[in-house]
Amino acid sequence: MTLEDPFKKKELIKKLNQLRTRVHAEMEIEGKRRMETSPEPTENELRLAAFIEWIEPQVREAVTEMYRKGYGTKSSGFYGGNNSFQAIDGYFFIDDETKKKIKAMGAEVLNGPEMGVPLNDIIMQIRFSPDTDDLGSIKKKWDTIVAVLPPRQEGPRAICDRAEEFREEYSPDYPSLQNEIDEYFSFLRNKAKQGNV
Repeated sequence: MTLEDPFKKKELIKKLNQLRTRVHAEMEIEGKRRMETSPEPTENELRLAAFIEWIEPQVREAVTEMYRKGYGTKSSGFYGGNNSFQAIDGYFFIDDETKKKIKAMGAEVLNGPEMGVPLNDIIMQIRFSPDTDDLGSIKKKWDTIVAVLPPRQEGPRAICDRAEEFREEYSPDYPSLQNEIDEYFSFLRNKAKQGNV
């Protein structure tokens, strides 16, 4: 968080907590409406392991774009006990040059050990502390960050580790995604061994 005044930091965190509460209340309404009108997930939602309405609005486009570019996400949006930062994490890798670009934007990229998951060398997180409680500004920052991620042409298309679970619950007639999930994780483990994560 770039604010130096402790009172202003505390006030911003309070506003971010309130914003998260409002966002989640709106998402619950959107989710119910979606289930009533169109409960069949799209191909992208099967890969995301979530209906788009279940993803916080400030990260919806960013997460969708990450998948399109070949980055498998796991969780996204408000993060942490006091919602003082935004994060997108998942099973993907980001090269050093792109990490520098993201850092120049006021965000950081952490790997498993830096996130407190020392035995997981294929998980990563992009995060930043917003300096405003304006959802549009937070969304714009996410969209800008994701715009610098290079498309991944190597390996299989990104897929969430929970995709098979989601498919079984919401689209049981859809063919299994387990082989793609296994291939994607094998691809990431090979990248980690090469030091590319």
